[in-house]
Amino acid sequence: MKTLFCNEFQISHTKEVFLLLFKFVAPDGKEDAVYVALSPSGAATLHEILEKDIEIYVKDFGSIVGNWKTNKKPANCNNTPYLS
Repeated sequence: MKTLFCNEFQISHTKEVFLLLFKFVAPDGKEDAVYVALSPSGAATLHEILEKDIEIYVKDFGSIVGNWKTNKKPANCNNTPYLS
């Protein structure tokens, strides 16, 4: 198993599936990507667990600050924003 730091991610969906794309760019310029497909119920469960874990994080460490920004997706994707 390897651990990579995510530099950008995209989320899109159809009626049947949520698709999460995690992009990685290493300091040496090497790029990698991981695609994760989830059923709508799996995506809802992920959302619930992540939301609860973020609440615990904020209680333990304070508010989360960072420089991620929401961008519009290319025209060939649904209107869900992606972050980078």
